[in-house]
Amino acid sequence: MKDWMGLVVAWVPFLVLIVAWFWFSRRNGMQARSSSGTTLIELYAQQVEETRRMNQFLERIATSMEKRERIGSSG
Repeated sequence: MKDWMGLVVAWVPFLVLIVAWFWFSRRNGMQARSSSGTTLIELYAQQVEETRRMNQFLERIATSMEKRERIGSSG
């Protein structure tokens, strides 16, 4: 029983630090503002939108290349 209590007492500070780190990261992490004044959530949303636009452009290019291949192989 004494060894078990010693183990618990030894791990309590470590666990408290982990809990505090999670609490601070949740509290301030996504609400943190960058130097431009935007939050991380806003930056992520901008990145997602830019990725979607890029995917649309790439799909257009792929469709165009497929059409050219079909025209070139049939003629």
